[in-house]
Amino acid sequence: MQIHARYIDDFKTERKDIAPPLPAYLRLVPVLFYASIVISILLNALFLARLSQASQAKEASLKQDQELVAQLQAIKTKRQELEGEAKRATDVVNWVDGSRPLQPLIVDIARSMENDSSIVEMNLSRAPENASQIKLGLRLQTGNTRQLDQTLQTIANARFRTFSPQQSMERGEVEYQATLFWQDSSRGQPEPANVQ
Repeated sequence: MQIHARYIDDFKTERKDIAPPLPAYLRLVPVLFYASIVISILLNALFLARLSQASQAKEASLKQDQELVAQLQAIKTKRQELEGEAKRATDVVNWVDGSRPLQPLIVDIARSMENDSSIVEMNLSRAPENASQIKLGLRLQTGNTRQLDQTLQTIANARFRTFSPQQSMERGEVEYQATLFWQDSSRGQPEPANVQ
């Protein structure tokens, strides 16, 4: 007896279902899973775009900060230059204001000499930093100090005030040194006001 060949595809025995099928609303779980993956990819792309924008904004702000620092440095340099020019201008004004003409003072001192007295040496000098101070060095050939008193009175009449005078007399010569300050009669005080 010959058995005809037959293909058998199902080796399972028939049995009842073990668990009931999933409810219909749980079919949304895979859809939500794939949707969350797509949304996370979109959010990551958005975050990357925002990160690149933030880094560009940071670079722009750093560049602007460097430009502002450079501008501030240039302004500081210009300000220092202007302050230097203002100081030089103030020094020139002080020099011009303090540099009184000395020729009338020299003429008055020369005219104050009596017949028996003479000027051996006279020095008038100014310090560049303070033109209102005149250093007077005077050596007179005279027999007494009355001539020096008369010369000092002439200097006072020319509106100069003596400061830190030093006087010595030897062998008929009187040597006198002092610092002269101009007295501005309109202000009632010596010029400059910060005389020590």
